[in-house]
Amino acid sequence: MIHEEYINIVVFWLHRRDYVIEFARDGSDTVDRTNKIVSINTTRTLETQLHVILHECGHILVYNSDKIVNGAEEVLDKYSCESKIYKTFTVIEEVEAWKRGLRLAKSLGIPIDKKKWNKDVARALYKYMLWATGNYP
Repeated sequence: MIHEEYINIVVFWLHRRDYVIEFARDGSDTVDRTNKIVSINTTRTLETQLHVILHECGHILVYNSDKIVNGAEEVLDKYSCESKIYKTFTVIEEVEAWKRGLRLAKSLGIPIDKKKWNKDVARALYKYMLWATGNYP
């Protein structure tokens, strides 16, 4: 299968959970859990788009179970987005979402090139670490 077919498998997974997925050049690579919308930026390769979609699904899985570090949602709801604890828990959730996205790929039978996956993970997490430490340009 090609990446587009794997993306369709994940889109079907999202649709079964009543999520809509929007692909656009100005997509934000985010999940809006309230409105059940996943937004994907199409300026990247299909393989990277697949990785990002899986990551956003990882956020959905984290939110539905919230078994990371004693309830990250509670922490994120209580503290200012400028606080160290908020930023730390945001980075923790990002890591967990990448891990769960990879597990989802495996459960859906989607093969992942680990070298390319790790590059996408590192690129995304590095930006969050810069943000968390106040060094994002």
